[in-house]
Amino acid sequence: MINHGFVYGQDPAFSKNSIKIGLGVGSSMGNKTDGGGFVYAVGYQREIWKDRLRLNPNFTIGHYSSKFILDVRDQYFNSINIETNLYYDLIRIKSFSLVLGCGGLVNNSRGLKGTGGDPDGYTEPPTSEYISDFHYAGYLGGGLRINPPSKRIAINIMPINLHFGNNYFAEFHAKIELDFKF
Repeated sequence: MINHGFVYGQDPAFSKNSIKIGLGVGSSMGNKTDGGGFVYAVGYQREIWKDRLRLNPNFTIGHYSSKFILDVRDQYFNSINIETNLYYDLIRIKSFSLVLGCGGLVNNSRGLKGTGGDPDGYTEPPTSEYISDFHYAGYLGGGLRINPPSKRIAINIMPINLHFGNNYFAEFHAKIELDFKF
């Protein structure tokens, strides 16, 4: 028998689990905080229905400042979120999907309000103060998912990520995320 050097294979089988990491830019506003900055996310993801619905518990941290806002005091704060989101592929064409997401989160925004800046309506000399606020919030998001079935990595381009909650809490981000399949 002659071997002609042919190799036969099959597509790799990935599990329904993945690690999701993300990086974004946006803004955070609360009862005592306003600023722009970067957000970083890491979490676990599990496909739960027909390769179209995914559950994603995750941890995000944002670093913000009021550097580019003219009418507020200097602020430097972190926004820490523990989230659980569901993502659904609304429309899928081959490897591309239009993704919608919703979920809930708990947030802690903490940092420092300084003495600089130009706050409106402030009659007394400002003093530095420490901030720590807790919020309960919802999540709405949308974007594009690129998920080649034979590749280990899926890419999520999410221009809409909105957190909204109590005490005037809101965050808006545009993010790029990578899903590393097991």
